[in-house]
Amino acid sequence: MNGSRLLPSLWANFDRWQGEMGRLFDTWADLPRVATAAAVPPVNVWEDRDAFHLEAELPGLTQEQVNVAVTNRNQVTIQGERLSEDENKGRWHRRERGYGRFQRVLRLPLPVDADKVEAKLEDGLLHVTLPKSEEARPRKIAVKAEA
Repeated sequence: MNGSRLLPSLWANFDRWQGEMGRLFDTWADLPRVATAAAVPPVNVWEDRDAFHLEAELPGLTQEQVNVAVTNRNQVTIQGERLSEDENKGRWHRRERGYGRFQRVLRLPLPVDADKVEAKLEDGLLHVTLPKSEEARPRKIAVKAEA
């Protein structure tokens, strides 16, 4: 492999590793502020031709308790607060559902059109559609024959 191909490949691998480490430490960074890691919502992110799609599990939260923001054209932040259960309910035997403030920052591989992002909270599942910016969308190039 020549040097001109090796460098982009190394940077792509480093970028992927950095993203995974950031995701890991984002989760750990929230632990002191919450009762358990369960307060940090699990997310799924995938893409199709025109957009990225994000789903986050947020059972028991209302739309007033959740904020979604796009910054730097490719970063989406989900933050909110899951309130603690009433401590006076009686004697607790198990508490696995975390509570407190949470924040997830996810970096997308391409820029998105922040003005067209849509977010919907439905049955405890946050759906966010992040349309790719025009310059990030694939374009079909017409191939012309020589005359």
